[in-house]
Amino acid sequence: MPGTPLHGFIPPFPIRVDQFGASPGLTAVPALHLLSHTHSDHIVGLSANSFASTIICSTDAKQMLLRHELYSDRFLRDVDLRNEARLSRTFGHLKVPLFLKDGKLDFSAGRDLLRILPLHTPTKIELSDNLTITLTLFDANHCPGAVMFLVEGAQCAVLHTGDFRAEPWFLDDLRRNPFLQPYLAPPEFREGAMLGQSEVSRTGTPLFKTLDAIYLDTECLLMMDEAPTKSDASQGLVSLISLFPPETIFFINAWTWGYEDVFRAIARSFRSQIHVDRYKHNIYSHLSDPFLRSLVTLDASKSRFHACERFHRCSHANRDGVVYINPVTISKSKWDQYLALTESKLRATQPVTILLVPLLRHSPLQELRAFVSLFRPVRVVPNSLDPSLHGLDALCVPNLFANCLSTLPSFSSSFAGALLDGDIHVSEDHCDSTLQNLVGDGADSIAHAWAVSGRIVDKLAVMEPFLRGTARNIVRRILGVPPLPREKSDGNEGAVSILQRVRDRQRINACRAIVPDHESDRETESDDEDTHARTAKMLF
Repeated sequence: MPGTPLHGFIPPFPIRVDQFGASPGLTAVPALHLLSHTHSDHIVGLSANSFASTIICSTDAKQMLLRHELYSDRFLRDVDLRNEARLSRTFGHLKVPLFLKDGKLDFSAGRDLLRILPLHTPTKIELSDNLTITLTLFDANHCPGAVMFLVEGAQCAVLHTGDFRAEPWFLDDLRRNPFLQPYLAPPEFREGAMLGQSEVSRTGTPLFKTLDAIYLDTECLLMMDEAPTKSDASQGLVSLISLFPPETIFFINAWTWGYEDVFRAIARSFRSQIHVDRYKHNIYSHLSDPFLRSLVTLDASKSRFHACERFHRCSHANRDGVVYINPVTISKSKWDQYLALTESKLRATQPVTILLVPLLRHSPLQELRAFVSLFRPVRVVPNSLDPSLHGLDALCVPNLFANCLSTLPSFSSSFAGALLDGDIHVSEDHCDSTLQNLVGDGADSIAHAWAVSGRIVDKLAVMEPFLRGTARNIVRRILGVPPLPREKSDGNEGAVSILQRVRDRQRINACRAIVPDHESDRETESDDEDTHARTAKMLF
């Protein structure tokens, strides 16, 4: 996955998560591979026929992998240019049956690299002669099959979130989970309880423990605003749909896995199934969620709600007057404004052909802080970084979570040192993927009017107070803010090394990655040529 630190390893354990291909400079061989979920950026390298290691994942993730089809194959099958027998299964090599003498296939005796573990079931796994871990999976509230991993060893334990959404109800569930309760932080002001202190039972087993690290989903790390919960987003959308004439046809732009809450809310509210294409139906029909299995249909005539293939929509979803529903990233305050404005338009019978829904699949900063504070680990390690920030987001992580951590020493070396050894790579701006996958005439302008911009200059403005020393002054100059007096060395001078590397690479592309040209039409007056000039001056 682009921007993944430490090549996906989770020190101090020789385990690699969501990384299955070769990485430049990587010499370590993982003792175990973990797969948190099946989004494309988390399965890079897994399609290679040469991959032959065991992978631990959830039951649903395995089903989704084995039934995965490339779009080109799906299209040829759907237009009857390729039959089912000739369909190429992208990850079919991960489970190979044994051919018996009578010509039958025996899947139980063949190779199966996908080892499933049920949720909430601690399982001992031997990594080597002298290292055994206990692995427990938890639902991640991200998409079907997505899980978090609790890895417990003899000396310490770490929690890897994969991609997740830590909504308030999600935290309540974690507080009640018996396998996570030993790692919950005590109330700060409880008499006699100190952060990081352990209590031991009469058998010598620690009753209360501290996580050595949380490997955290940081996709929305720099989103400071509160986000609507999935329930509030789905119910707000349903309230708008109810204002349309009852014969209105809707196309739900579920362009990736993770928007199933919209399906559930619409199905419950309007007592209707959701029409999906053959591929989605094949996936959903083999998942463990019985309600999700029951609410999808292949019969387009049975529903006015369609979530079929967006590049090859059914005839019902291609008619005039179809209303397109696009998921985007919107703050709670703007969502409330959008709901009020759109409702007033609909009640005034003004034409509305585009609807937005802020169904976030990743947690913004407020939720991330609440999640980390629930455990107060020794350290937080980001699962993903924005490559276009060249490591500045990694440098501000300790300060973003300064009041959420334990003061105990770590069992692993500092993350910053490992990061500066060469894990950050220059690439283009890490744009919000929802804005790149809109459908419907006019969707782009409407979405950009309400959605979180994701502009680099906005991210720099969020990071600036949480950086120190040279790194902070570099960002302040880029933003056009006077530099602060020189501070004492605090370790953040590593940012200079990161930015210095840009000088030896493609200078024009690196400059565009900081303030991309295609964003200039959405910037304010201060974010124009002067910003580009300041950026170029600071970097080069």
